[in-house]
Amino acid sequence: MCRGALRPWGNARERVVRFRGVADRKVRPRRARCADCRRTHVLLPDWMVRRRAYAAPVILEAIAAHVAGKGYRRIALLLGLPETTVRDWLRAFRRNTSPPHAAARISSGPPNPIRSEGHNPEERTGHDRHLWHRSGQRIRLGP
Repeated sequence: MCRGALRPWGNARERVVRFRGVADRKVRPRRARCADCRRTHVLLPDWMVRRRAYAAPVILEAIAAHVAGKGYRRIALLLGLPETTVRDWLRAFRRNTSPPHAAARISSGPPNPIRSEGHNPEERTGHDRHLWHRSGQRIRLGP
């Protein structure tokens, strides 16, 4: 992926993002085109995770419970989510994180791009460039 400047290029398809205990929200993310390589990218707000129907704070809550020692079935029961969904999140987390670093990453607080303040999408204007990332980048659960 190149590091060229992104220019506005319309919108992506509408999708529904689920928040635990809050009404689902329909979102139509912006799309941008790289000035250098001319590839297009879907720009997601920091409270969304690529290829996931649930909001980032919900996923982070499940991962934090897992790091604290709970299994996927108990986490799913506590959060009121499908077991298979939680199991898949935890598998992806383990695949992308080495075990000694997992607890430190969660205990150090919510990392960037998942910030502790402003998880409410209603507070977002959608035009703050620092709140968006290219959809091709992986959400990192640590510094």
